[in-house]
Amino acid sequence: MKRATLRLLALGAITAGATAPSMALANGRFPAAQQVVLGPGVRSDVIALRTTFGLLVSRDGGRSFRWFCEDLLYFPFVPGLTFDPPVEVSARGEVVLGFEDGAHSLTDGCDVTDLRSVSHREITDLAATPDGATLYASESTTGSRSYVLRSDASLSFQRMGAGVAGLRLVTVEVAASRPDRVYASGFDDSPSRTPRLLRSDDGGATLAALNPATSLGDEAYISGVDPTNPDVLYVRVVQGFGSTLLRSDDGGEHLSVVGRTGDPMVGFAISDDGATVWYGSADDGLHRSTDRGLHFTSQGMIPTLGLRYHGGALWLVSDWLRHPWALGRSMDGGEHFEGVLRFEDVPGPPECSSPSEGTAICTDRWPAFRATIEAPERPDAGARVDAPAPDATPSDAPAPVDAPVDAPDAPASADSGAPRIAVGKDCGCRSAPTGGSPGAFALLGLVALRRRRVSIATGLQ
Repeated sequence: MKRATLRLLALGAITAGATAPSMALANGRFPAAQQVVLGPGVRSDVIALRTTFGLLVSRDGGRSFRWFCEDLLYFPFVPGLTFDPPVEVSARGEVVLGFEDGAHSLTDGCDVTDLRSVSHREITDLAATPDGATLYASESTTGSRSYVLRSDASLSFQRMGAGVAGLRLVTVEVAASRPDRVYASGFDDSPSRTPRLLRSDDGGATLAALNPATSLGDEAYISGVDPTNPDVLYVRVVQGFGSTLLRSDDGGEHLSVVGRTGDPMVGFAISDDGATVWYGSADDGLHRSTDRGLHFTSQGMIPTLGLRYHGGALWLVSDWLRHPWALGRSMDGGEHFEGVLRFEDVPGPPECSSPSEGTAICTDRWPAFRATIEAPERPDAGARVDAPAPDATPSDAPAPVDAPVDAPDAPASADSGAPRIAVGKDCGCRSAPTGGSPGAFALLGLVALRRRRVSIATGLQ
């Protein structure tokens, strides 16, 4: 996508958000969720939901969340207007995020640690092995060599090899069954910005260029690698206003088209055995394959802004204005979803006995920001879910991911013909489209694909 076109789309998205009833812009952008990551390892204690206004983090499996504003996350650095950080969870439960001047990690929210091994380097993407013990990062700055970085649980990153010149890296992914197999994507650091794919079999030290005959469109991003087969690769390609999902079974040498969306494809997930694959977008909804990504069928028009499969559950980030929730979870492969988080139920920033300067800024800003995420009028949104007390789990709070989910199916609405949706219940998302105009959020999804200086598919895992 050309930069002039992107600016027009960004302006349209912001304008659409600004004209929504009773809504205001958050940190210069309309409040929206984008990406979810979970951990540590196979557990789901830590849930980090990236939004346009910082991070929402839970450390109790989704029972409660806290708001981490951008001033706390990046202090004292100030990110660009459309900056969206790559996020991962380490084996020790740290939430790690990269940005244009390095990377930070946070634990309890009262303190943010600067990862000095990457200070003053632009970190464009992060990836982790399933246990979170090994993290990879892509380092890429205009005019400099680009590198794949690797770290153990200490979060001390090291450059792997001599890097590559004349290429900007935008995504990196590791093969779960072969941790030394790393894939990366980027573009020529030239006016042509030609998309490129690369593969490494030595942990990123040596990056070999791949030249598949299939077009890589305007931009190419690594979406995922089959957890059981390191040669099965998924690549999302941006073409005009839409996206194409490509699949390879020979390590990226050859790619074939397996899915398309008419708007930005901002969600991708794959099951632990590689047999089930999902992709989605704001306008085209959720799609699923049960034959290892060869054929896909629609699961309904639920607006999909992000996907993650973890611990036996499919997590879906959605449009909080058209849905009763911003984050939901399915225990049956996307047939039905239960709400886990609504913006209006977040109690605010973390409470600290000795708050840092960044935490204090979040606390000062919370009362004014709270008004921008008040509940809009949604049909059949259900009763408000108040945040549980630290030592209590109310009956209507979302169950932790390790617990069975046995919410009954929601009855269909008699007046609209659409299924009834309620937080903590089956949303019926497979059966019928939701109401509302999707245009603004299709644009918002496209804006989420770009960082301030480089295009990055941070909404994809």
